[in-house]
Amino acid sequence: MIQTLGLSPPEKRNISSPVLNPGFWEVFGGGNGSDAGELVSDSTAMQISTVYACVKILSESVASLPLKLYRIAPQGKVQDTANPLHYLLSVAPNDEQTSFGLIETLVAHLTLSGNAYAQIERSGDGTPIALWNLQPRLTEPYRLPSGLLAYKTADGESLGKSRIIAAKDIIHVALTAWDGVTGLSPIMQAKRSLGLNIAAEKYGSQFFTNSATPSGILTTQKTVKPEDKTKMRQAWEESQSGRNKHRVAVLDQELKFQQISVTNAEAQFLELRQFSRSEIAALFRIPPHMVGDLSKLTNANSEQLNLQFVSEVLRPLVGRIEAELTKKLLPREPGKVSDLQLAFDLTERTRGDTAAQTAAATAGRVGGWLSANDVRRSLGLNEAGPELDVYLYQINTANAERLLDAPAPQKEPVPQ
Repeated sequence: MIQTLGLSPPEKRNISSPVLNPGFWEVFGGGNGSDAGELVSDSTAMQISTVYACVKILSESVASLPLKLYRIAPQGKVQDTANPLHYLLSVAPNDEQTSFGLIETLVAHLTLSGNAYAQIERSGDGTPIALWNLQPRLTEPYRLPSGLLAYKTADGESLGKSRIIAAKDIIHVALTAWDGVTGLSPIMQAKRSLGLNIAAEKYGSQFFTNSATPSGILTTQKTVKPEDKTKMRQAWEESQSGRNKHRVAVLDQELKFQQISVTNAEAQFLELRQFSRSEIAALFRIPPHMVGDLSKLTNANSEQLNLQFVSEVLRPLVGRIEAELTKKLLPREPGKVSDLQLAFDLTERTRGDTAAQTAAATAGRVGGWLSANDVRRSLGLNEAGPELDVYLYQINTANAERLLDAPAPQKEPVPQ
């Protein structure tokens, strides 16, 4: 059943339904087989420790950034804390979540499925009054008979029923998309690599379950009946598995045990685990040291790697979110840019150590492009009065163009 377009009622999640469990969608269309024979889905991928760490790093890093609402004024950008939208984005987007939880869930959905959705609940005059996360596995873009884009979702209070929501009432953040609308899932694009990782983890678990005892074959020169083979195998497994591991084996009927398994060293198991961690980190563009790979981390490059994470990973991610929130939440006239602006504050993540901060503040203050109050604001301190809004200039420097001026004529000395 599909509801008609219009203002949807306030959302209330039915969290007890198995349909809302990501594991449910592994079986019913939410997973994909890999060449390693393992099912790859959002849920199984999150059971890989490196994937979980990458998603957690990205979602918490973005959610911890202050999302500020600015108004463009003649003197520049001024934070508009009186606007009701500021409360939705900075404190509580709805009655059940904090703004941190909304953004964290949004980014987690985005990094796993390639798409993140949130419904905008509006008042009668169209003003946003709440934002609600939507399950990406239950939501998809939908083309109306008129050709307009809308969204169909089964997420909400009425399970089993779909409803169509106008595109203007849906926040949709997408990663790289072939059609320009639906983002590609990083998990599905890397299913071969992730499937190999899952298979390697299962192999390691089974290997240590058997106390790292390699398998082999029982051989004899005698003819053994099929039913006796089964009994001999069962007797061997009972005497050499479970609590009986590593017991002395007594073989009769001229039986001999021959190891045939490839050792972990030959299979390069540890190297595979190390490579998988680096490969998954590269999938999410996370610096390896942030997921525990410290092999290439030094004191000299740690700060540079952290700044690179901000500029090359966080900045594109928050840019997608800022653009979509600006498009769907800020009022504007057709063809005109709103005088409001939404932006994540990356200042905290781009600061260096104390010495670097002091050097930058000093250069700006002496150079004349920062006032004392500008410096205090950049350091998170309160302003200290209008007397510190003064900008300085250096009197021992001059414009280089003045070197081309003709020298002023010198006056003749007056004879005494």
